Amino acid sequence: MKKLILSTVATLAISASAAVAGNVSIVDQWGFGNAQGTGQAGNYNLSVTDQGGAANESVTMQRGLANGSSTYQRGAFNASVTDQLGAFNSSSTSQFGDNGHYSQTTQTGGGNFSVTV
Repeated sequence: MKKLILSTVATLAISASAAVAGNVSIVDQWGFGNAQGTGQAGNYNLSVTDQGGAANESVTMQRGLANGSSTYQRGAFNASVTDQLGAFNSSSTSQFGDNGHYSQTTQTGGGNFSVTV
């Protein structure tokens, strides 16, 4: 069910981002059971997701201008949710190692900076 929901989000994100020029999403996954969804609205938003291992999940939502997000996960059973609304927000999430990781970052407004390890 999670894969179906994330696949739907990813499909909608691709459709929406095609209509709005200037947004970029880069995804690199390998392993078993990985899932990822990115939604972007606005201009000049950048999302980079890199996952490895087993059963990792990631959701990134960006609305606004020139927001940047990176998610780097290794290990097993990691999950990450990043939500950015506004302009010039920057978020970086890194998760390593064993199972049990979860991270949620929400940025609203302008010029926010977040690093989660």
